[in-house]
Amino acid sequence: MLRRFAVALPQGLPVVLRVGFAAVAFSALVLSDAAFAQQKVSLPSLDTDGDGKPVMIDAYLFPVANATGPTPAVVFMHGCNGMFTRKGGIDRRELDWAQRFNALGYTVLAVDSFTSRGQASECRGGGTVRASVERPKDAYGALRYLQRQPGIQPDRVALMGWSHGGGTVLFSIGPRNPASDPDATQRPNFAAAVAFYPGWCNARAQGVDWSTRIPLLVLSGADDVWSKAAPCEALMQDVIARGSPVTFHLYPGAVHDFDYPNLPVRRRPEFTNPVTHVVPITGTQPEARADAIERVTAFLARAFGR
Repeated sequence: MLRRFAVALPQGLPVVLRVGFAAVAFSALVLSDAAFAQQKVSLPSLDTDGDGKPVMIDAYLFPVANATGPTPAVVFMHGCNGMFTRKGGIDRRELDWAQRFNALGYTVLAVDSFTSRGQASECRGGGTVRASVERPKDAYGALRYLQRQPGIQPDRVALMGWSHGGGTVLFSIGPRNPASDPDATQRPNFAAAVAFYPGWCNARAQGVDWSTRIPLLVLSGADDVWSKAAPCEALMQDVIARGSPVTFHLYPGAVHDFDYPNLPVRRRPEFTNPVTHVVPITGTQPEARADAIERVTAFLARAFGR
């Protein structure tokens, strides 16, 4: 059954969204003078608690307004600082990408791995929600959730993550991913994956035998001192040589968060690595951002057969 939600614009004009999903908690936001709706949902991760029950995690669904049929979808995995701003809103990077994908006719599901489990920032390391263990199970929980929705094309769901979430992408689509379980073999896997400046993108973390059968686009900044590009490029070039459907692109002069909208370049001493003492540098690189938008758009269009 279709549900209708009216969103009030600043000018007081109502916008009606038709959503073919079960009724869920609803909130709305406005970007660039356009109506842009999100729904908070709760879904079971493939992760389990001490009693063997699925861990329930929060996620934020951005449906396509006025969709005339089932749509492709993209699952977002946030970075190490979580998916919320200090004021409690969803991070501008995720909002910017979600709005772009909605305009292309793609539903977005942004997964909240951290606050769902009571964890705050993981940017200094040492948290209990790991990119290699819990978060891939969240990603596949989100995939299965979307595949149960009548408004989603179950074989056209992509995975996309940034930094900590980018590392989660690599762990999620590698040879030891949760979908390698025999119970999952009859279900469609992710159709494609995108990893922005992924953490743990090196042979030591992923293993020298790391590979994937899922088309993957990896985008890194050459001047990123947080998620270093050199070991990532070496790993990706090796798996490309072994036949994995991977594309790696390096942006000269770009630092961490280069695709973030209008983020000044600055040092982040609050996230200094306690072991290496590396001080991260983050900020937008306009040329890299513009190119990444084009590359990701074209990559997903191919993956979704559009």
